[in-house]
Order: sequence, then structure tokens, then C-alpha cells
Amino acid sequence: MLTAIELRHKLHQSPEIAFNEYTTQKILIDALEKLGIKYEKIAKTGIVAIIEREKTRPSVLYRADMDALPIKEETGWEFASKNEGYMHACGHDIHMSVMYGVIKKIVEENIPGNYVFVFQPAEETIGGAKYILDEMREKYKVKYATALHVTDEYKLGEFATTDGTLFACAMEITAKFKGLSSHIAQKEKGVDAIKKAVEFLTEFYNNPIDNSTPGSRVLAGFGKMFGGNVRNVVADFAQIEGSIRGETLDIVLDNFAKIHKLAELFGGTLEKGSLYPPVVNNRELLNLFKDYVEEKRFSFIDCGMKYTGEDFGFFTMKYPSLMFWAGVRTTDEIIGLHNPRFLPDDNVIPHLVDFMVEWLIRLQVN
Repeated sequence: MLTAIELRHKLHQSPEIAFNEYTTQKILIDALEKLGIKYEKIAKTGIVAIIEREKTRPSVLYRADMDALPIKEETGWEFASKNEGYMHACGHDIHMSVMYGVIKKIVEENIPGNYVFVFQPAEETIGGAKYILDEMREKYKVKYATALHVTDEYKLGEFATTDGTLFACAMEITAKFKGLSSHIAQKEKGVDAIKKAVEFLTEFYNNPIDNSTPGSRVLAGFGKMFGGNVRNVVADFAQIEGSIRGETLDIVLDNFAKIHKLAELFGGTLEKGSLYPPVVNNRELLNLFKDYVEEKRFSFIDCGMKYTGEDFGFFTMKYPSLMFWAGVRTTDEIIGLHNPRFLPDDNVIPHLVDFMVEWLIRLQVN
């Protein structure tokens, strides 16, 4: 039977991206079967594991994400990724290992309560939470939902979250511009799509929609641009890809409409991509969590809203929920998430296992 740290080593060596987490799923199922846990596959590569002590009582749902990133690992670790070009650079290997450790402890110590443990695929890009909830429907009676996200922005023993919106609503956007090809020597006969795109971007940057006023917070930006096919031919197309992040869905939609009008002004269109709702914490659970952290003599930090996108927002739309940052920094250096050198120490895992077991117990009795 694997320890949570041993499981972390296996998972970290086998990173897989959205809805391709087949090896990850197998590693987890093998570990769960050794614990004798009831489980089912869900959303293609996900898993729902169940512990039910009292059939008439509702459950607490705890979610851990499974997918990795297309990043080449540079940690030099003994258990570094064996999948070239992919890495658990966002800490999801820690998330899964902690949840496994929680399940193991609940089983071995016969801790009372009803629990729904969700190993969720495709958090990083596709919004796997929505697929999980679509398949779960009302199969499980869930009282509360919770999740953590590790970060080395905070030290081990520091926990950060906030009342209301923790993570912004996030929408991918794509601006497209059409032109007419013509040899560069006769460029007056063509219509330059790149020129349209640049004019759009110039206006966008000169008049940003960004707003930091609480209740209306929003920002938008573009990170990818391409167009044309040949260096000596006027480009017949150009495309710019970016994202809008806002405090609420309505704010994001309103600002999408503004940018859409701007794109049309320069002969373009604006399309919606994937959409993550905001992660909105329940105030009652926030207060319960703050009291718990301070009672344990850990550090509670009100971090305010972050513009990070997180598909746990789908869970917060359905259940009273709480998500929080769990600090894992054990040195003075901050590496940061999505970095090829991001590698929390193994020893943060038992610390977080104990923390989460007691947090779930408190949610059971509250």
C-alpha cells in the first residue's frame, strides 16, 4: 500500500494533459483499490471515490485536479517527469497525493462521515469540472464542496482565501481579421489583415478596459498573434488570442461586448472561447475556515480576489463551497506556478493531509 509521498512520486513522473490522464487514472485506481474504496470512473479520465458511513446524511465533496502542463521540467529531481515536454508544474501531483492521503487516513482510522472525493481531469484548459458535474447530476447528496490549491507564494502553514470571489471569471477570446492577398510589390491591390489587427490592438491598448474598483473589477489582454502566410504577400488573415478576467460573469460579458464592437470597428470579429465562472466562497464556510486556521495556530491571510482562472467555479455555482491557497514554500525562494522548476517538498504532503482531514471533519459536523 503506497504512502501519499510514494504516490506523489509516481504521479509526478507521469504527467498528462487534459482528458489524456489515463496513466494517472490507473495509478490512482490501483491505490484506491488497495484501500478497498468504492469508486467509479467519470468524465473520461476522472474518478469519484466514495466513503459513506451514514446513508441518510449528506456528504462533503473534496476535489483535486489531475492534469499537467506542456512544460519541460527543469528540476533535476530523482522523480522528474518521464513524459518529455510535460510536467506537473501547477502542483496537481500534490493535490492528488494529499487527497489520497486524506482518504487513506479516514479509512485506516475509521473516521466518521460521508465523503465524495473527486479526482478531476482537465482543469488547466477545458474546464473538466463542468463535465464532472454534468455526469454526477444529483447522484450524490452534497452538503458542502471544498478544494485547495498549493502555491509557494505563501509559506508552509499559511492559508489564504477571501470572502466572495476568490478567483475571477475567465473567458478566452479570439479576434479575427480578414484581408485580401496581393503581392507586396502591388500591395495597393490587397487588403492588409495584419494592419487591421494592429490598428485594433493600438486602440485597445490606448483605451484599456481594466478596472480595479471592487464590484466592477476586470482586465483583458492578448498574448498570441499571427497572420499571413508569406513574407512578400499582403496578409489575408490575422488572429489575436487573449482573455478577459472579471469579478462576475456579467462583467466579463459586458466587456466582451465592448471589445467586440472595437473589433468590428476595424473590420474584425471577436469570438468566445472557454469560459470559467468565478470561484465564489460561501461566507459561512469562510468564517468557519478562518476560525479553524487560527485555532490551529496557522496563519490566515485574506488575499482578496485573484485574476487567476479556476474551474472549481462550476462547483461553487452548485454547492456552498470554499477554496483556498495552501502555502508550500519551505525556503526563501519563490519559484511560482507554471514554472519548469516548481517543485514543492515532499514533506508538505503529510502536513496538508492532517490539515484537510480535520477540515473535512469540521464540515461534516457544521
